Amino acid sequence: MFVIDCHDHIYKKRMAEKAVKAVGEFYEVEMSGGGVAEELVEMARNSPIKRFVVNSVAVTPNQVKRLNDFVAVECSKHPELIGLGALHPDMENSEEEIERIISLGLKGVKLHPDTQHFDADSDNAMKLYEQLEGRLPLLIHCGDYRYDQSHPRRIARIIDTFPDLTLVAAHIGGWSIFEEAVPYMKDRSCYMDISSVMPFMPPEKAFSYIRLYGADRLLFGSDFPMWDPVRELESFQQFDLTDEEQQKILWQNAAHVFHIDCSGLI
Repeated sequence: MFVIDCHDHIYKKRMAEKAVKAVGEFYEVEMSGGGVAEELVEMARNSPIKRFVVNSVAVTPNQVKRLNDFVAVECSKHPELIGLGALHPDMENSEEEIERIISLGLKGVKLHPDTQHFDADSDNAMKLYEQLEGRLPLLIHCGDYRYDQSHPRRIARIIDTFPDLTLVAAHIGGWSIFEEAVPYMKDRSCYMDISSVMPFMPPEKAFSYIRLYGADRLLFGSDFPMWDPVRELESFQQFDLTDEEQQKILWQNAAHVFHIDCSGLI
């Protein structure tokens, strides 16, 4: 078995403890990891998880370049890592930074409207998606019962407006409002990851969403350091899926979306 974990967060060592604590408090969960790249790789050393799609979200525009440099350096140190770039709707010269993200070898962009404090379909955000369309895939946080900024109706508008944007709607399109997301996400042309889904519902309910959205659209993700990647994989393996369905969710879809070379690993 070969697995790509498509949703992981990493932080600079000097900031990791503070960042992980803040995320745990924001989501009211006990975090499973310390948030540094070395720990992520080591946690899965003896598991089938061989690649990790990592990101570091820019809370403010002035963090964007530094975080993109950081993720690129971590990927150069750890061949297991596939990096996503950071952007912010309020930043200047986003076109130039997208070009720099590509030149750094990063494979997409991660945005988190709730922690970056912007409406997912705001005018500035829509300009970013237009710049990304046809160039880089977007992994975007979706859903929060406490906020409206990443509501699935906003994500649906993005998908409809930019049909050539490869978009991965995190947390099956609506963290903590999973059922509310269904009418917006069920028939839309996008991918979805299953990170931070299984810990929030019984296994039979999680499996029903996998069946609802289908293996062709889904990507496995753990949301490290919130959850342990190996334990998330073990939870996923309990589902009654065909080998073909498992391979699509566990690595094939992620390899396609993020252009990951898997030769010699499978």
